[in-house]
Amino acid sequence: TESPTTRRPALTNRVVERAIETVENASWLGSVISKVVAAFSRVVGPGTLKDALSGTWLGHPVHPLFTDVTVGAWTSAVALDLFGSERTRDGADALVALGTLSALPTVITGVSELADSEARDERNLGGAHAISNLTATALFALSYLQRRNGRRGLGTALSLGGIAVATVGAYVGGHLSFRRGIGVDRTAFDDPVRVWTRTIKDDDLIEGKAQRVRVGRTDVMLYRTDSRIVALANRCTHRGGPLHKGGIDEGSVTCPWHFSRFRLEDGAIVRGPATAPAPFFQTRVNDGVIEVRSA
Repeated sequence: TESPTTRRPALTNRVVERAIETVENASWLGSVISKVVAAFSRVVGPGTLKDALSGTWLGHPVHPLFTDVTVGAWTSAVALDLFGSERTRDGADALVALGTLSALPTVITGVSELADSEARDERNLGGAHAISNLTATALFALSYLQRRNGRRGLGTALSLGGIAVATVGAYVGGHLSFRRGIGVDRTAFDDPVRVWTRTIKDDDLIEGKAQRVRVGRTDVMLYRTDSRIVALANRCTHRGGPLHKGGIDEGSVTCPWHFSRFRLEDGAIVRGPATAPAPFFQTRVNDGVIEVRSA
């Protein structure tokens, strides 16, 4: 027989899951978010700025770095408000200001990530995450103004409200990352092909036409160019787009979903928003059959 203590987490989990499901299915939210991301995408298209916001230069999404600064500063400010003294008031105020200022790049990089989400439920959750954090930013900005005007009690109350709302936003962000895998390399859990494995007949691979083949539980893109066969993981590392349906030119393949570009020779990133290179494979022809193995 379960005790009340062991039942409580399950009940809490059901309530939270129901709330998440409600947000995922909110049609009005999806409509608003679609307009926001469409406007953002018209301004920030594939290229240098998009790569900078995505974290292509860093090797993983840059948005979490900014959230750490923002939430860390706000949390520290609240701690000083609750447990500090008169000597720590200036520090608390400075931390409120730091968190509020750092919220700007946090929001911009977050919207960049949101613009790359295709599914309605993911976009809705991303929108709820953004709305929570924008609300928290407004509360902390008001808190700073009240502090500067000498209304410290009201400023502290606004900070407490802000950190509560930010906690909700952080939970939704964690759900997107850890339950939905947003921002995670989509090939991270593919099984490596450790031994030479047969795929298709050499004659079946047409020059200049990419073809998807199944190798174990991994989709691989084969491509013949200049009498040479190259092979990359077929799923784009960014959001899982099918590379064999993308354009191929100048020795690289472009994902048809968000236009990340990977070098055919070794899977290196030529252009983001992908932050992880595409896994590539060695190839050979044995008895008329193309074989591959992980490089």
